[in-house]
Amino acid sequence: MKKFVFAILFISVGLLSSCGGDEGGQIAPPDPGSEELTAQQKAGKSLAEALWATTPLQRQPLDNNRSLVFDEIQSYADQCSADYFENYLKSVDQTSENQEKYDAFLYFYRYAFDRVLNDIKNDKVEDGSTHIWLLYNMGYVIKTPSCCFGIDIMHRWAEKLAPYLDFLCLTHNHQDHYNTKLIDAMLAAGKPVLSNFREDGQEYYSISPANYVIGKVSIRTSITDHNNSGLSNFITVYSIDCGSDSGNLTLMHTGDSNYKPAQFTNVFNRINILLPRYAPDALTENRIIGEGNGQIIPDYVLLSHILELTHASIEDSRWSLPLALERASKINCENTYVPMWGEKMIWKNNKLNSAL
Repeated sequence: MKKFVFAILFISVGLLSSCGGDEGGQIAPPDPGSEELTAQQKAGKSLAEALWATTPLQRQPLDNNRSLVFDEIQSYADQCSADYFENYLKSVDQTSENQEKYDAFLYFYRYAFDRVLNDIKNDKVEDGSTHIWLLYNMGYVIKTPSCCFGIDIMHRWAEKLAPYLDFLCLTHNHQDHYNTKLIDAMLAAGKPVLSNFREDGQEYYSISPANYVIGKVSIRTSITDHNNSGLSNFITVYSIDCGSDSGNLTLMHTGDSNYKPAQFTNVFNRINILLPRYAPDALTENRIIGEGNGQIIPDYVLLSHILELTHASIEDSRWSLPLALERASKINCENTYVPMWGEKMIWKNNKLNSAL
């Protein structure tokens, strides 16, 4: 495995500037109709596969393989400007696909999406278990034996998920937490979209705490402030019981909450998995962990909102992987981890397992 990781590092030398940089590292496109990958696609594919050969369930210090892959991912991200990435997101399909051919990091981003899409199409989830994927940023896909749903899905190709999701939860109206094409496709198909900003979601739209039951899944919502001042009652926090066939998995997704326990009015006291955002105000995540009112005790924490590429810099909340690992080590839960794009975990036998 060490040789494999060093191989991808070698392959990608000279390609780091391709994401938002100059023309260096680009090669001529393959012949029309050829399925041969470009050098950049090969580098992005190798990077993803090296990541997925490690387990996300690691705290600091990471093992050598995952540490090397994280360093490589961070190096690519540092070269990818927010303007460049937003242009990719907004381009027509053919233009975006061409960008992926000649940019290793964009291809890694796309390859991770295709892995998740393929998995949710084809995974047969055993009774008593749940499959969990981090797609991008705070976007998670959860598949139980009886349903599949997404939370805060934002991705260039997100609408491709619509046929396979039974419902969608959205925490708030910021571009890095939703995809309009996916929402529209879900609503057009008559599928529930839970939010506090899409009134056309009808009975699943609410600006106050609410309870829902969709199939075997029970959902409680709380309404909280955003972590930016001035955005009061802006975030829907989801507490979700995934049902008896899921292995009784419970989870909470905080979105960009400001972590004020007094606003966590409709939550489970104990949950299996907490999905929090890296908070700009250091360690405010810990305010909701405990036994008091508005607090919860999680078995696992998956720290998210890392390397969100439409944010320009750390000062603009593009949190780096080193910062994420440091923060994870300070969260008041021993089992706190930092997953990355396309990684899959399995809840089974009351334990979160890596899907290696």
